[in-house]
Amino acid sequence: MGLLHLALQNLRMRKFRTLGIVVAIAIASSALFSSIMLMKSMSSTLELGMAQLGADIMVLPGGAEPEGSILLGTSPGGYFSLSYADRIATLEDVAGVAPIVMVETRRGCCFREGVYIVGFDPARDFIVNPWVEKQVGALGAFEAIAGSGYGWIPGSQIQLYGFTFTVVARMPATGVASFDRGVFIPVDRLYWLAERSREYPEIADMSLKPGQVSALMVQLEPDADPVSIARAIEFQFPELRAVVAEKALSNVKKQMQVLLRSLLVLSALTWLTAVILVSVILSMSVNERRREFGILRALGATKRFIFGQVVVEAYLLATAGSVLGMLTGYLFLSVFQELIVGFLRMPYLLPSKLYVALISIATIDVALVLATVASFYPAYRSAELEPYDAIRLGER
Repeated sequence: MGLLHLALQNLRMRKFRTLGIVVAIAIASSALFSSIMLMKSMSSTLELGMAQLGADIMVLPGGAEPEGSILLGTSPGGYFSLSYADRIATLEDVAGVAPIVMVETRRGCCFREGVYIVGFDPARDFIVNPWVEKQVGALGAFEAIAGSGYGWIPGSQIQLYGFTFTVVARMPATGVASFDRGVFIPVDRLYWLAERSREYPEIADMSLKPGQVSALMVQLEPDADPVSIARAIEFQFPELRAVVAEKALSNVKKQMQVLLRSLLVLSALTWLTAVILVSVILSMSVNERRREFGILRALGATKRFIFGQVVVEAYLLATAGSVLGMLTGYLFLSVFQELIVGFLRMPYLLPSKLYVALISIATIDVALVLATVASFYPAYRSAELEPYDAIRLGER
């Protein structure tokens, strides 16, 4: 009769104790797995979002928060004149300036509220338009590109401010909520929609005027210093705010590091509690099973065999608990993805399957190591019991 068979038999006989240990390890594993997944997802998604934006500097309204707005997937709030684009384009080392207009739909205007209508200038844009040209050429008067956050397919029709637009393509995921939950149309068409919204009382007013923009995305020449150019923009236009993309990325990462430390501390405390709980329960189990161990020793089982049986049981519990915890954590991160993004105010996309597999293996390894630690003393005690004493004490 092997160790595995005896271990499984014992776990089946003590279902309540088994379930308690599995749940404790599952909670600890879920905390560790979710923490690593969350931080990896936000970090990689943030860099992906910046790469998708393709700008060295973001010019925002003066009151906008640099660490929010567009970078983290929210509208900057407020508009400013498009005329700044031509003036900024004349600065030294500025290669291009792309205006972006963002309008969040609300109740009474469209088929759904909370959708970002993103207007881009095909003549200047270096973020959306290259992808549009590659996929569909040019957009028609009532054609739109959909973000990845919705299940729209080419041919889907959506209502925007009283007019029907046809989705002709769907962008890949960026992790930036305003893009993934966006509908992209040429900015001239967006201005037209804004004017029409004021002509019909049954349509909610867009509160956007022609010539207003939400942000200007500035692309620099190679080897240009974005910090000095951002300072030059703010010096010439103090009513605006020029945010260096790398600096904004660094500030957001600092916020993420604080969050990471908090999550890791919580995870460590959860694991410490689980290790203590598993150790106590296994110690109680050893006391209950002294007669069983004594009989096994009397039948010829070695100390190593008894020691191994307790450890194998701990390994089985750790494996089951860690797998359950990871599945629970992954399900939570997948189902409540939008709630997580809204609560943390961070861009977030689930990492690749390969990375999920690597995190899963690492979590199981941690669970097995800590199970060894938790089971060592109970296993040692059980192995040191003398057959006669174990049988005699177990009969009391």
